[in-house]
Amino acid sequence: MKDVTVTSGFSTQPAPHVPISNSRVVLRLRGPALIRVLSLTAALLVSLGFWGIYSVTYLPDYFARDLIVSLTYLNGETNLASLFSTLLLLLVAAVLGVIALAKAATHDAYRRVWTGLALLFVFLGIDEGVSLHELLIEPVHRLVKVEGVLYYAWVVPYGLLALAVMVACARFLRHLPQAVRRGMLLSGALYISGALGLELAEGYVHTLMGRHTFVMEVLITAEEALEMAGSILFLATLLRYLRLGLPGLELRLSQQPD
Repeated sequence: MKDVTVTSGFSTQPAPHVPISNSRVVLRLRGPALIRVLSLTAALLVSLGFWGIYSVTYLPDYFARDLIVSLTYLNGETNLASLFSTLLLLLVAAVLGVIALAKAATHDAYRRVWTGLALLFVFLGIDEGVSLHELLIEPVHRLVKVEGVLYYAWVVPYGLLALAVMVACARFLRHLPQAVRRGMLLSGALYISGALGLELAEGYVHTLMGRHTFVMEVLITAEEALEMAGSILFLATLLRYLRLGLPGLELRLSQQPD
């Protein structure tokens, strides 16, 4: 039999003298340390991203400027900023999945809500990585000619999705501990204000001034910063819930011989 036990930690404790068939690996995730690392990484990426667009707009060329911009541009794809945001959302999805498994094992009344949230963050992670939402802009424009705040027309279906999630989770949120509920609401407000709220402002600026302006780049920087902050706060809230609500949680993967 092979057992893998996941508790709160980042270290592995192998037993080299024990055969692999009987080994047990313990993974410890230290929540506060992880949140500090993620927060510092997000702050660094946002700072580098803003410096990049500022230097391109106002400063003369310097060594490796274009490389720095390509790696850290906050509205770019397949670069460090995009990779970090994608992995952050998928990490949140993984923690939600662990909670969903624990709730399913105890037949908790809200196990399906936890599972739905996990799947939602998997979708958001994929969306962040490949920009699925941008594929909706043209179809919505063909249906309804919109400009101004609705220039980026994907905000319409995604706004409706956000509203549906809020309504569906209203009862679920009321049953949570007060600190966890507040953390989820605040993190959701941060994320939505960036992903949808500032996207509306960007649509207005795009219609009024065009896409390639410094004002637009500042809005994009603020948008990505709020999305990262919301995701990190949500992850911190989930880790707190694990510590307070499921202190003895163990996820054990066993492989039985045929």
